[in-house]
Amino acid sequence: MSDLEYDLYDEEVFDDGSSTLGAEDFNSALGMNTRRLASAAASITGTDSGYAPTISTSLQQGIWMIKITKKKQKRLRVWLDAESAKVCWNKNNSSKQFYIDDVKDVRVGADARNYCEEFRNSAKGIVDPESRWITIIYADPEHCKGRSIKTMHMIAPDDYVFRLWTDTLDKVSRSRFNLMAALAGTGEKSIRMIWQREMVKKSADKEERLDMASIRRICRSLQIDCSENALRAHFDKADIDRCSSLDYPQFEDFMRRVKERKDIKKIYNDIKPKSAATMDLPTFLSFLQTVQGVDVAKDEAHWDSVFDKYSRAPRLKAATQSSDEEPTPGMSFHAFQTYLYSAANRPLPAPKTEEVTLNRPLNEYFISSSHNTYLLGRQVAGESSTEAYITVLLQGCRCVEIDCWDGPNGQPIVMHGNTLTTSIWFSDCIAVIAKHAFEMSPYPLIISLEVHCNADQQIVMAEIMKAKFGNHLLLEPIATNSVSLPSPDELKYKILIKVKAPPETEEDRQASETSVGGHPPRSFSSPISRAPSTDNTNVFNSPLLSSPVSTSPSDRPSNFWTTPRGSNTSTSGVSPTTSADESDSALAEAEKKKRKNTSRIVKPLGDLGVYTRGIKYTGFRAAEAKAYNHIYSFSEWTFDKKCNNKDDDLKALIEKHNRRYLMRVYPAGKRVNSSNYDPLKYWRRGVQMAALNWQTYDLGMQINDAMFAAGEDRTGYVLKPEELRQPKHLPITDTLIDSLTLKKKGKKLVKFSVDIISAQQLLRTREVSHDVSINPYVEFEMHSAEDKQRNIASGEGGMDASARNGESGIGAPLRKRTRIVERNGFDPVFGEPITMTLETRYPSLVFVRWTVWNSPDGRNYNNGNVPLATFTAKLSSLQQGYRHLPLYNSNGDQYLCSSLFVKIKKEEHISIVQNEPFDRTYEPWTAASEAAREVPKLSRGDFFKRVFQRTPSERKKRKEQENGHFSRTSSVEK
Repeated sequence: MSDLEYDLYDEEVFDDGSSTLGAEDFNSALGMNTRRLASAAASITGTDSGYAPTISTSLQQGIWMIKITKKKQKRLRVWLDAESAKVCWNKNNSSKQFYIDDVKDVRVGADARNYCEEFRNSAKGIVDPESRWITIIYADPEHCKGRSIKTMHMIAPDDYVFRLWTDTLDKVSRSRFNLMAALAGTGEKSIRMIWQREMVKKSADKEERLDMASIRRICRSLQIDCSENALRAHFDKADIDRCSSLDYPQFEDFMRRVKERKDIKKIYNDIKPKSAATMDLPTFLSFLQTVQGVDVAKDEAHWDSVFDKYSRAPRLKAATQSSDEEPTPGMSFHAFQTYLYSAANRPLPAPKTEEVTLNRPLNEYFISSSHNTYLLGRQVAGESSTEAYITVLLQGCRCVEIDCWDGPNGQPIVMHGNTLTTSIWFSDCIAVIAKHAFEMSPYPLIISLEVHCNADQQIVMAEIMKAKFGNHLLLEPIATNSVSLPSPDELKYKILIKVKAPPETEEDRQASETSVGGHPPRSFSSPISRAPSTDNTNVFNSPLLSSPVSTSPSDRPSNFWTTPRGSNTSTSGVSPTTSADESDSALAEAEKKKRKNTSRIVKPLGDLGVYTRGIKYTGFRAAEAKAYNHIYSFSEWTFDKKCNNKDDDLKALIEKHNRRYLMRVYPAGKRVNSSNYDPLKYWRRGVQMAALNWQTYDLGMQINDAMFAAGEDRTGYVLKPEELRQPKHLPITDTLIDSLTLKKKGKKLVKFSVDIISAQQLLRTREVSHDVSINPYVEFEMHSAEDKQRNIASGEGGMDASARNGESGIGAPLRKRTRIVERNGFDPVFGEPITMTLETRYPSLVFVRWTVWNSPDGRNYNNGNVPLATFTAKLSSLQQGYRHLPLYNSNGDQYLCSSLFVKIKKEEHISIVQNEPFDRTYEPWTAASEAAREVPKLSRGDFFKRVFQRTPSERKKRKEQENGHFSRTSSVEK
């Protein structure tokens, strides 16, 4: 039981030995997705005395350490600024310092071994560096070079300094964490901790009282950002003896007044019986059933225990005051407030502790996927690091990417070729993946290889993976004579390699000629896919480097870079000010001039592609597209080009393909700043792996986080909507898939309401000065997976903030905003009910997003700056009723105490167009039959006019699209 839950009551009355709030407790209390765990909280266990930690004088003055980079080692003085809680090694350069609050992890010993190996050349001459090696991973709010996280590597001169630094970092982190967590509580324990910290700063002869200046400073340090008038009013009410200062009991009264939740008190008074002093059990269960949307009857014993848990402490306290009679069970206001904050009332379903069942074929799941996983920042000049793999794996990613190039001494390296990105050893990447692959999920991990290595180094790659992964590496199919992919359940704790198929042998071609369409035409050792092209005649001459072209993983356009600042280099077709339209045109032109420059895959490496064998795209009706273990990869630009031409035939073929086979889509090469697309566009077409740049926490990444945030979704696998997969009880045939894909799907009417009640302890971003008041307002938006954007969604309440054309859906969501609350970032009350209605074929692909903004002048809406906080959720995952939503910053880290208090209500979906009953004798769709069905809708003259107006080229183009062919110049990953 955490301090957050029970510090409402005296420590003497109820003490279970747990006196502080641990990271997992607080994350559970808010029901957050722990994928992006905030820095210092990650390693906190136990407690401290509640006093500020004692910091060594030598650390504050500075200790000489050896700082290690890839290129060199440097001796420098590093010190801890205790007042501002930051580590510095150059006081005049803000990039040479970081705040303790931004620390994500401190790695030592075996946990830092991969860095010792990676930087071994720079650490030459140092005896046993691993025993004194310290790696600090911290967030970079400034996003220097596009990176959201940075690493600092130091070697201590001796064991004493090593322990001094690591212990102090832990103590300071824990102290600051507990200080902020204390504010979430409302009881004596939390307030006493704050008081004791202040008294430590006073001289022994000073009276233990706090004046208004001290109160103002405390509130500022605790991010209590309310107006001066509000603070003064609370201070005056607590200062009952009119001494202009507060002793401890008065300070306790002041803090309780500041932190009292009037919005919750009104709810509590409306729920409990008017004549009763507290809320009884029947009233509480009725509240759960009717307001919170809980099926109480399903587990009534559990909810009885929840009520007992939150009403027990007041009864115990009452029993200590009077032992004459047993106190009446009841939930007080403070207990009810604590319940609303607790893990028992999380906004998203808890991770399932029991066994999760994922028994459908792999192709019927959305899979949490990463693109260019090794990068910490931009695509062109970012840093490659094994830390990036640790980060995404601990956040639940189930598909990572490795771009492999020839390295020195016969050892392959990982980098974004033909750019200014740094490189790391392939063996280090594999070692890190092996260590962290199944820490967050036991379900299969897919490694997408883009190979640019020669034959010898490809063999080395295969040997490294076999050695490091051991029994986890899948080397052969788990069942013979399969016609479909296995399920995630069958592939637990297995690592799958996605790699291009090796060239065909004569035996392969003979087997292909005798194979039957619709069945696996090749054995696993004899892939059906054609050998990838090795035509390197059109190698791109980069203005940055003269190394072989890198296409990661797509057939990158030759001019997606801009000229580096300050450079006089100029290349034909490369412009630093290319517009989006010009860029797209240049992309198309570049693709006509060159082919993919990836390596021909050798058999030892190609044979590792058991269930994820990459093949070159030649059409959805091609023989290769019938091999159940193949996978297509497309850039978003190529995929969008075909899906945006309003050709329903081709869209249907894509959906049909993705019912049985795997597909991966990745960001276009022009996203040099590592931005992301909207994954909804690809999920709605059945794409299993919508790969994103995880280092950028933009809208696309927020939606991806929300997709895999709740309950069993946190395994990294989410079952597709029924409309995008094949029925479980029917045999799989092409005729069945045709009929399911191309019959008209019925729409559902989705209606829900969100009452944005209040916010708690909104923190300033570093762009908001402490001299400027916070004037918050909230924008609420809905995202859906519908191509048709207009007239499918509507909203009531709040102020409209949607696009001027009123569009909603992919690319232009329906958006509403609340009023502005002036000069109150601590507990602003909005009281803004909003209702939204949507027509969609995919109710499970509706996402909602709250964004908290600051109005600089308190009057005008201004979204030009960085938002204060945001939270995104899948509508189907949100639980109903009164919930506290966790809030995240622009890096995707959760604010410790900030939250939004809302009331959510969802209505049952209503069918707008009922699906026709499935007919096993249904005739497969054809273009002719569809045209025949459309004839009655047109007059005879209009029909013939439409037919004969088509030019021969249009008819030829339509015929090609019916056969499912992309343009030959399409950018595809081989």
